[in-house]
Amino acid sequence: MFEYWSEEFTASQRRVVDPPMPVLVDLSVAIPTFGPFRRDAVSLRIKSGALDLTATVPGLLYAWAQCTDSSWVGLVGFAIPTANKRGRIETRQWTPARALSRQARSP
Repeated sequence: MFEYWSEEFTASQRRVVDPPMPVLVDLSVAIPTFGPFRRDAVSLRIKSGALDLTATVPGLLYAWAQCTDSSWVGLVGFAIPTANKRGRIETRQWTPARALSRQARSP
């Protein structure tokens, strides 16, 4: 994943997470949208079957990379569900750190 990014500094600007770490992904932050102002302007078909980018979903964190503004993005694999929970799209993408949180451990 970092084969075209040479390491030039002593404080690394990238980190591989091995093994991948379970995280929660806030999709509203990871993939912001700017839909219609009024929710009643959207058809029921779209509300029930389209992707739900308001959900928080489980994911796996594979790596971190620092950005020029000093923020960090994580390479995360996760599924984006449809609103009716009958479908999903699997994805792996760079996601802002503010969209990620650690998953609570099961007792």
